[in-house]
Amino acid sequence: MKERLFTLLLLAAGLGCGMLQAAALPGHNRLYAHSADDIPAAEITVRGRVTDREKGEGIPGVNVVLKNSRKGTTTDADGNYSIVISTTADVLVFSSVGFATQEITVGDRTLLNVTLESDARALDEVVVVGYGSQSRRNVTGSVAKIDMKQTENLPNTNVTQSLRGRVAGVQFTDSGRPGQNGSILIRGPRSLGGGNDPLIVLDGIFFNGSLADINPNDIESMEVLKDASAAAIYGSRAANGVILITSRRGTTRKPTIRVNAFTGVSEMGRTVKLLSPERYLQKTLDYRTQSGLPSDPASVASYLTTTEAANYKAGNVVDPWKAASQPGRMDSYDLSLSGRNEATNYYLSAAFTNEKGVILQDNQKRVTLRTNIENQVTNWLSVGMNTTFVRRDLSGREADVASIYYSSPFGTWTYPDGEPTQYTVPEDQVSGQPIRAALLTKNEEIYNNLFSNFYGLVNIPFVKGLSFRVNYSPNYRWNHTYNFVRQDRRLTNNTTSANKYNQESFDWVLENILTYTKQIGKNHGLDVTLLYGRNHQQSESTTANANQLSSDALGWNSLTLGGTQTTTSAASMVDGISSMARLNYRFKDRYLLTLTARRDASSVFAANNKYATFPSAALAWIVSDESFMRKATAVDLLKFRLSYGAVGNQAIQPYQSLGLSGITQYVYGDGGPTSVGIYPSTMANSNLKWETTYTANAAIDFSLFKGRLGGTVEVYNSDTKNLIVQRSLPTLTGYTSVLTNLGATNNKGIELTFNTVNLRKKNFEWSSNIVLSANRNKIVHLYRSDTNGDGQEDNDLINRWFIGQPVTVYYDYVFDGIYQQGDQIPNGSQPGFIRFKDLNGDGKIDATNDRTIIGQGGQPKIRWGVTNNFSYGNLSLSVFVNAMQGWISDFILLDPNSTKSENSPGRALNQIDAGWWTADNKSDTRPSLVYTNPLGYNYYVSRNFVRIQDVSLAYNFPAKWVKKVHGTNLRVFASAKNLYTFTKWPGTDPESGGTTKSSFYPMPRTYTVGLNLGF
Repeated sequence: MKERLFTLLLLAAGLGCGMLQAAALPGHNRLYAHSADDIPAAEITVRGRVTDREKGEGIPGVNVVLKNSRKGTTTDADGNYSIVISTTADVLVFSSVGFATQEITVGDRTLLNVTLESDARALDEVVVVGYGSQSRRNVTGSVAKIDMKQTENLPNTNVTQSLRGRVAGVQFTDSGRPGQNGSILIRGPRSLGGGNDPLIVLDGIFFNGSLADINPNDIESMEVLKDASAAAIYGSRAANGVILITSRRGTTRKPTIRVNAFTGVSEMGRTVKLLSPERYLQKTLDYRTQSGLPSDPASVASYLTTTEAANYKAGNVVDPWKAASQPGRMDSYDLSLSGRNEATNYYLSAAFTNEKGVILQDNQKRVTLRTNIENQVTNWLSVGMNTTFVRRDLSGREADVASIYYSSPFGTWTYPDGEPTQYTVPEDQVSGQPIRAALLTKNEEIYNNLFSNFYGLVNIPFVKGLSFRVNYSPNYRWNHTYNFVRQDRRLTNNTTSANKYNQESFDWVLENILTYTKQIGKNHGLDVTLLYGRNHQQSESTTANANQLSSDALGWNSLTLGGTQTTTSAASMVDGISSMARLNYRFKDRYLLTLTARRDASSVFAANNKYATFPSAALAWIVSDESFMRKATAVDLLKFRLSYGAVGNQAIQPYQSLGLSGITQYVYGDGGPTSVGIYPSTMANSNLKWETTYTANAAIDFSLFKGRLGGTVEVYNSDTKNLIVQRSLPTLTGYTSVLTNLGATNNKGIELTFNTVNLRKKNFEWSSNIVLSANRNKIVHLYRSDTNGDGQEDNDLINRWFIGQPVTVYYDYVFDGIYQQGDQIPNGSQPGFIRFKDLNGDGKIDATNDRTIIGQGGQPKIRWGVTNNFSYGNLSLSVFVNAMQGWISDFILLDPNSTKSENSPGRALNQIDAGWWTADNKSDTRPSLVYTNPLGYNYYVSRNFVRIQDVSLAYNFPAKWVKKVHGTNLRVFASAKNLYTFTKWPGTDPESGGTTKSSFYPMPRTYTVGLNLGF
């Protein structure tokens, strides 16, 4: 596989050097010599300033393009521009989002100042839609474009953080950990076993790496394709939506240098409240009182373990959160160079991020490099290369968060020499030591990713509007994780261990794309796209382990010195074939039609079901362009959209349709040598096929009052059929389960997006962006079985799948308060125990008749986000609030007795301070300390929250000041992330939730300062 890497590097170096050399040769702007016919005409330089008619201020980022050519530039931060054109040039086109486009004849002028007017009717924002781009006005599907300007002052080290709460229908959940991906869910869950992750497309190519590999400063635009019409062009991998990421290009003739840097500190935003030393002693006394044991406060030390008593008498206490944490810090530096001339545009960047998490030894160091180069070889041929390399270093064994919740405030974490204890309370040998592994383990965890796309674009000279593009995109990823656990010097037995894990993956995509654009008369326009492509993925991995090494000197490089050694290896391969056709038709530029069909084949499915076809259709009507709307002067835009289509899901591991074999070892009864045996481990399924989602979408896009109010109202309904799930099998078959197609789910919802300009004065503006979405999903059917003959389809209690209910629900007893003294208490209960509702009224509580759906988990019923932007002169303030409502989760740590100490009777290990029932404090929500939870109730809590997610304050220095240091723009900013959360959730973060102790990672609160500087 390394040979492929070398080949890729040589190709990248050769193509890149050739393009740069061509751009640098005096008198040469192409890779080939010019003929006499190509001698350019005389040139002049046109300069000027583009201003906003309403504000009188310069407009940055205006596109200034010579009409009917590729030559162009953009205005600087103060609205100034300069462009070199030939004396025969005629018209310059000035365009910017939110302003009416102007075409101005140059003549013999060299100074040309332009004033643009706001014009929401233009709606000329360019949107990437997959295998091309369109004016927002002509888009027929559900495509949400993310405003990257809203995130430029935020310390986002991960691309997905830009999505949180800013796009209707998209749920992003952050893990809080440095260098780790969050999860993304678009329009709710659809699949039970085929995965719900969206497809990531980087610069037009499937991206199989981690989103943590992408430098946010390299991103020019991000779009989210949400409905089947928009996503169907990606067919087999688009069932859960598509995120399109486009990297930056050179746009200005003058080389531009940009420096982006920020530094900041982090702290734990929310933590699980643990018992203080005083509360711990009180809990110990109350526990003993309720257990019928002596509980004299004067003798409390005698009720503690030997270790705890010694620390109590010595006044030694520990705060587990502080002991397992480290000062969080974040530093990021990004440098880029970009520009263009008549033949070549280029973008080069290098970035370094150093991030220390809030938990001990949870760190990330990331280096990213990017090269984007495109060269106009002739007037009909362009070639280009987009290449990015990233190295993420996540080395370091982090502290064990799960053990924190069982750590006594009187425990001992380290000995005087700094060596970690084996248990914080050795007498228990139950409560783990949160930092032991962190201090004894040397860990190296490094991920590398080299992703490239080499492409050529041919504009067919003899057929106007016809072009052909070929993409070849190789992606090589390699990573390793090495661990060495050194000997604990206080233990006599040899506890050393080491392991090495190495993985290599190589993918490639080859695509041939034919595009034809034609304007027929004044009323008809069409765009046709045809695609044929192939893709390949393969991966190999090896693991080596050794225990009881005879020496610590070589760490993980001395596996042969281990007393016990094991090795394993694995490999997999997936191939795919795709073809696609898309037609965009426009009539009078207000009646729009899009037809798409994609046919895919994937090797992961059974032989007779490898191919599937995914069609879609979409209509749009721009009502505001009709003659009967001319008197509705308040309406800038009114557009109706309607679409229906199918997309597929192939997110399963390879070879799942085949009967797989396992390897085991066996010693015969005569005690002979160990034999290796091969046995059938997985049942084959020759009928395994695609999981398919059919989606209908209807929407209204609008803009009113010259752009002061705009937005989208959208509704959708999707049905997913042939769900890919693991179905349990009877033990007599010899297998536990088989991967098969069964069942169906339904997903529907509404999405609202509003953009408002609330106040606009000469120097002051207040604008808002509001997004709101509501989703409802349910399981339509599963096995179509009715074992009890009641006429209703059976539920799946093991997996908690219920017909007519959401994909993720909680099924349990219904909490009905706490038994108090004087209540009618059934046998087996006592005051302080939980009372459950008797749902069938038979006078007893049992699992068959008294459990029901408690609530929805996994995703909220309603999500909303509000961003308010304020600007006064060069000063700007942005405040983003994110919220989710209508979901719950279990929180097992609310059980005050979830873990007991068998070695220390009368003492509970659970250290969460959520209160408990006593005879003097008769809580009606919390049980007593001796309640043993015999029914296995899981304690449910609302995860509703409203969070002040991001606050940023920025100042743009006046252009005349920046020019004094030879710069073009300078912005400084300060920001705060995860500032405060309003919630009743007792865990660390209601958004990430978590049903296990190890998932309660504290979400950091981050404060940063930074700058953006351009030359």
